Amino acid sequence: MAKNTIHTPAAGSIEPDRSLKISIIEGSFATVHITVSLGALVTGYALMLGANDFHLGLLAALNALSTVGSVISAQILGRLGSRKKLTVWGATIGRALWALLCILPFIKMMPGLKLALFFAVMFLGNTILSAANTAWLSWMTDLVPMEKRGAYFGKRSAILGAVTMLTNYGAGWGFDRMKAAGLQDQGFALVFGLAALFAVIAGLILNRQWEPPLKGEKSLSIYEIVKLPFADPNFKKLLTFFICWSLSTAIAGPFFGAHMIKNLKMPYSVIALYSIIAGILNLSTQPLWGKIIDKLGNRPVLIFNLVGIFLLPLFWLFATPSFYLPIWVDAFLTGFFWPGFTLAGFNLLLLTAPEQNRTSYLSIYTVTNGFAVFLASLAGGWLANALHDFKFVLLGHTLINFHLLFAFSSLARIFTLSLALQIREEKSHSVGTLLNLVGDKVSQRFLGSWEAGVVLIKRITRV
Repeated sequence: MAKNTIHTPAAGSIEPDRSLKISIIEGSFATVHITVSLGALVTGYALMLGANDFHLGLLAALNALSTVGSVISAQILGRLGSRKKLTVWGATIGRALWALLCILPFIKMMPGLKLALFFAVMFLGNTILSAANTAWLSWMTDLVPMEKRGAYFGKRSAILGAVTMLTNYGAGWGFDRMKAAGLQDQGFALVFGLAALFAVIAGLILNRQWEPPLKGEKSLSIYEIVKLPFADPNFKKLLTFFICWSLSTAIAGPFFGAHMIKNLKMPYSVIALYSIIAGILNLSTQPLWGKIIDKLGNRPVLIFNLVGIFLLPLFWLFATPSFYLPIWVDAFLTGFFWPGFTLAGFNLLLLTAPEQNRTSYLSIYTVTNGFAVFLASLAGGWLANALHDFKFVLLGHTLINFHLLFAFSSLARIFTLSLALQIREEKSHSVGTLLNLVGDKVSQRFLGSWEAGVVLIKRITRV
C-alpha cells in the first residue's frame, strides 16, 4: 500500500469532497463482505458444522466480545498520530481472514474442532476489525463537516443499502443453486472467498482517502480511557440508552435467521427477499431521514423510530412454513423505521463524543455495547437451548422457544423509551414537530415506496 500522508488541504483544494466520494466507493466494496458476514449464510455455515441453539448465541456473544479491540485504538492512536494506518490495515486483514473459512469444510477433522476453529477465526477477525472501526469513526467524524453529516451519511447509507440488497440476493441465489447441485461446501467457499476479495479491494480504495490532521488524541492508560467517558454526563446518558438497547435486541438477534432456516424452512434466496424488501424502503428513507435530521435534529428521529421498532419482533410469532406474510410485513417496516434510528444514533454518538480524546469515548461506547450484546446473546443462547423442546398451542398456533425470545425482546425495547427521552441535543426540535412533518411532507415521499412494497408483498405471498 502507498505511504500514508496527512496534510491540511490548501485553499481551493478538492478535499474533503474527493475523499467523501472515495468513502462511498470503498464502503460499497466493504459492504459486500459486511453483508455476507452478518447474513443468514453464516448461521447456515455454523449449523453445517454442527452448531446447536446455544452455539448460535455463543457465536453472537463472541462477536460482541471482540469489541475489546476498540480499546487498542484508544491506546495507540495517540502514539501513531494517524487513524489511517490502523483503519486500512485492520479492516483489510480482519476481513481477509474469512478466506480461511473457504478451506475449513474440506479439511478432515472432528466436527467439534471445525466449529471451534470457525469461532476462533470469527473472533480474531472481528477483534482486529473492532480496532479499525473505532479509528474509522474518529476519522470520518473529522472528515465530514457537521452541517452535512445527516445528508451525507443518509446518502451513503442508501447506496450501501442497495449494495446490501444485491449482495444478499446474489449470495443467496447462487448458494441455493450450488446446494441443490450437491455442492454446499463449494458454495460456502465461493461466497466467503468473494467476500474476502471485495474486502481487499475496499482496503486498497480506502488507502486513497485523505485523513484530516489528528487532533486532541493523547496516549492514555486503560484507567483514563474508561474514566473520561463516564465522567461526561451527556455521553453517559447516551451510553446508558445504547447499552440497554443492545441488551433488548441482542437476546433475540441471533435467532431470526436461524428461525428462517430451521423452522420456517426458507431457502436462502427467499431469505434474501427479506433484505430486498427492507432495502427498497431503505433506498427511499435513508436520504430523507438525513435531511430531516439536518433540519430537526437527531433526538426526535431516534425516538420516533424506536417506537416503531419495538413491535417488529411480534410479527415473527405468526409466521409459519406455509405463511410468510408476517415476515414480509416486518421487512417492510424494518426498511421504514431502522434506517432513521440507526442514522440518528450514529450522528448522536459523533456529536456527543468531544474532539479531545474522541477515540476514548468511541472505544468505550463500542466495548460497553459489545459487552451488553455478549451477555444478552449468551443468555439468549442458553434460554433457546434450555427451552429447545418447548411447545405451546395458542388459538391453533404453536409457539416455540424462539417465539418466547422474540416476544421478550419486543417488551424490553419499549422500556428503553424512557432512557431515550433523557438524551439531550442542542437545537433539536420536539418529537411532535417530527410527527407533523411525517403527517405532511414525509407521507407524500413515502407513498410511492409504500405502494411498491405492498405490490411486492402481494406477489411474494402468491408464490
